[in-house]
Amino acid sequence: MKEDKTKLTTDLIPDRVLEFSKSKGLFDCGVIIVGLSGGPDSVSLLYILKNLKDRGLISSDIRAFHCNHHLRPVVCDEEAAMVKDLCAKLGVELKVLDFDCSGFADLNHISEETAGRVLRYEAFEQYARSIEDASGKSVRIAVAHHRDDLAETMMMNLFRGSGLEGLVSPKSISGRLIRPLLCMKKSELVSFLDDNGITYATDLTNLEPVGTRNVWRNVIFPKIGELYNEEPAEPLSRTYKLLSDDLDFISSFTADRYISARRVLSGHPVLSVSVIKNLHRAVKSRLVRLLWQETFDNLVDFEEGNLSDCFSLIESDTQGETTLDMPFGRKAYRHGDVFAFAAADGVKEIASAIAADMGFAVSEGPVSFICDIADVPRGGEYREEIPNSALILKIRIIENKEELEYNNLLWLCPINALSGGRIMLGNTDGTGSSFRMRRAGSAGSKELNRLMTDLKIPESARGNILFMANDGDVLWLPGFGHGAGFTNAVSREKYIANRVSVDEESEALVMFTIERQ
Repeated sequence: MKEDKTKLTTDLIPDRVLEFSKSKGLFDCGVIIVGLSGGPDSVSLLYILKNLKDRGLISSDIRAFHCNHHLRPVVCDEEAAMVKDLCAKLGVELKVLDFDCSGFADLNHISEETAGRVLRYEAFEQYARSIEDASGKSVRIAVAHHRDDLAETMMMNLFRGSGLEGLVSPKSISGRLIRPLLCMKKSELVSFLDDNGITYATDLTNLEPVGTRNVWRNVIFPKIGELYNEEPAEPLSRTYKLLSDDLDFISSFTADRYISARRVLSGHPVLSVSVIKNLHRAVKSRLVRLLWQETFDNLVDFEEGNLSDCFSLIESDTQGETTLDMPFGRKAYRHGDVFAFAAADGVKEIASAIAADMGFAVSEGPVSFICDIADVPRGGEYREEIPNSALILKIRIIENKEELEYNNLLWLCPINALSGGRIMLGNTDGTGSSFRMRRAGSAGSKELNRLMTDLKIPESARGNILFMANDGDVLWLPGFGHGAGFTNAVSREKYIANRVSVDEESEALVMFTIERQ
């Protein structure tokens, strides 16, 4: 009779998961991908979701995804084979990927556990996007974290020095990740599988006191349970709920501050240093973490030490370009009033976005080609796509005042001021750095790189700043000014008004513009 009651209890588990998930909106999607390792947690998740699908209680399509990390010879392959048999039996579509976790860990100087997590979630995201592109349905990824995982993660994050976000982790939904089993204990899931005769793999390494999570699970928590005569997951779950309420309030307050401090430069989210510099540390820390999360789509391994480094960068008086190392080779970046995060190879991209926001024309790589005014047709337009950019150079001969246009990246010059008519469009990455500029009407000239320093252009972007030059002299630096032609707008308008004849070539103007394609 006792066994029947137990079976009755485990039969209700799918409905408990459904009630919890519906209250959180976890199944509001077209496709659910189950991260299926083959262990009891993920196998129970797959069976529960398939049960709900077959009973018509959820409408989402169910698929499965298995990552073979090849960290345990033979065993990993056996688990992959078991997962394939399981999905075939249930009629669930399965995708399997193989990873060299050990090699990735060595290359990036991280643990194999971290390597597996990074590779796994990147693969999940790529697979989800491919399904969305092919089907047009929204996709979520279901992972099998349960209440015991919640307790373990809470304590691990506490001793890493994390804030509230780390203590209220994992959450039931984070981006496209959902965790329908956070309402269940591990023991309940195992009972569900055993009562229904469902086979699953047992990773014996999980029973060993090796690795941070295993030590908490197999050594520390049992000792705490003996001392307090209660499973640690129970009081930690209560604490989790209290902290969740606090975090919800603080997050709402911080979100408003984030909106006021955030800008987007060429697709890159950045924070204004002047807005956040003097905020309370609790608010400022959340703004920085929100920026990290928006930039990289997670908060993995962003810890207190990284936060302190970011504060030192934000609170410093530096006005130039400064970077600090962050996890996974990423960088914290500061230039003037801009604070941002960048991938390992993304600093130049951020710097170029800042330079473009300052009004300069910026390419993504080397540029160097010759323009000949003789090639510009009278009454027509010369167009050239600028290499390594989404920009176009346009040149027109202006012979009537009515033809004049105005643009923030425009240069008007009398045609007779362009000696020889052949000028170069380039940047120092494509041409070298031996250029000087004398602004029209000025007595002295300045070396171009020194001028860029004075203009506070980020150092990493300077090689990609576009200019027009002839014989080593910069004739036009879009966003700053020109070195040939009119000294100012007044002299330009006076020149146009006093033209003697529009038919004389010496009186014609050449108009240069740089525009986005």
